[in-house]
Amino acid sequence: MNLFTTTLPALAAVAALVFTWISVVQVSDELTISEQGQIADRYDTAVEKLVDDSTDVRRGAIYSMQSIMTDSPRMQPAVIDMLSKYIRDRATKNLKTTEKSPDIQAALYALGNRNPSHDANAVIDLRGAHLVEAKLEGMNLSNADLRGTVVSGANAEKAVLSGARLEQAVVKGTNLTGADLSDAKASEADLKKAVMAGADLAHADVEQADLRDADLTGADLSGVDMAGANLEGAYLAEVRWNDTNLAGVRRPEGDLPDDMSSRTAQPPRSQATNASQ
Repeated sequence: MNLFTTTLPALAAVAALVFTWISVVQVSDELTISEQGQIADRYDTAVEKLVDDSTDVRRGAIYSMQSIMTDSPRMQPAVIDMLSKYIRDRATKNLKTTEKSPDIQAALYALGNRNPSHDANAVIDLRGAHLVEAKLEGMNLSNADLRGTVVSGANAEKAVLSGARLEQAVVKGTNLTGADLSDAKASEADLKKAVMAGADLAHADVEQADLRDADLTGADLSGVDMAGANLEGAYLAEVRWNDTNLAGVRRPEGDLPDDMSSRTAQPPRSQATNASQ
C-alpha cells in the first residue's frame, strides 16, 4: 500500500469535516441574520403601536419592547430612547397621578428593570416628566436624567438612583427609604417631607436643596455637599456626617455637628417626636 492510497482517505475525511464546519457556520450566520431581522420587525411594530388610541394596545407594545431588550441586548439603547420619549410626551402636568396611566407605569417598569450593563451610551431621559405617585420601588434608574422631573408622593423604596441627575426635581413626600442616591446631583431639588431613612447619599450634591421636615434617619451623608440646603425640621438621628459640607445650611435647631469627623447628630426630643408623626 503506497503513501497515496493511505493519505487520500484521510484527506477526504478532513475535507468532509471542513465542509461540515463551513456549513454549520453558514447556517448559524443565516439564523442570526434572520433573528435580527425578526427583532427589528418586532421593534418597528411596537413603535407603530405606541401611538395607538388604545391604552391596552400601547401597553402591549411596551411589554414587547421590554422583551426585545432581553432577547437582543444590542437593541436596548434604542428601546431606552424610545420609552424615555414616550414617558416625556405623555407624563405631562395634566397627568394628576401615574396610577391612572398604566401604560406610563409599564414603561417605567421596563426601564427600571432592564440590565444596565447593556445600556451602552443610552441614558434614561425623563426630564420634566410628571410622575406623581409613581411606583418606582426597587427600580434601577442609575444615571437617569431627572432634571425638573416631578416625582412627588412616589414610592421609590430601595430604588437605585446612583449618579442620577435630580437638579430642581420635585421629590417632596417621596418614599426613598433605603434608596441608593450616591453621587446623585440634586441641587435645588424639592425634598420636603421626603422619607430617606437609611438611604445612601454618599458624595451626592444637594446644594440649596429644600429638605424641610425630611426624614434622614440613619442616612449616609458622607462627603455630601449640602451647602445652603434647608434642613429645618428634618429628622437627623444617627446620620453619618463624614466630610459633609454644611456651609450655610439652614437649621434653626442648631444641632448640626461642628466637627465633620463626628458620625451622628441627634435632634432635640421635640423634633424627633414631630418627625415620627
